[in-house]
Amino acid sequence: MMDPESYFYHVVNCIEVQLHDWEQEAILLFDWSGQKETIYLSFFIDDQLYPFSIEKEEAEKLQEKSPYALDRYMWEALMKQGFVLQKSNYIHLAFSVT
Repeated sequence: MMDPESYFYHVVNCIEVQLHDWEQEAILLFDWSGQKETIYLSFFIDDQLYPFSIEKEEAEKLQEKSPYALDRYMWEALMKQGFVLQKSNYIHLAFSVT
């Protein structure tokens, strides 16, 4: 049971670890400021920029929904911009656990 900010950091870290496991260069930037309601993310993966955002309230709802709902949201945001997923146990869990 993590607070929403710590959980968000954890999910971003899991994504970063997965990208490195796939031997992709990745820099994941985001701003979780106390005052702002929207989290802006910029993922640089193999010199490609993937920007997206999520409302803090939505991130908290996804955290409550299921263990991988926030992960899935972020992976889907990347895929909508053309990122191609590879297979892994983590990806399998992110897309099969509801």
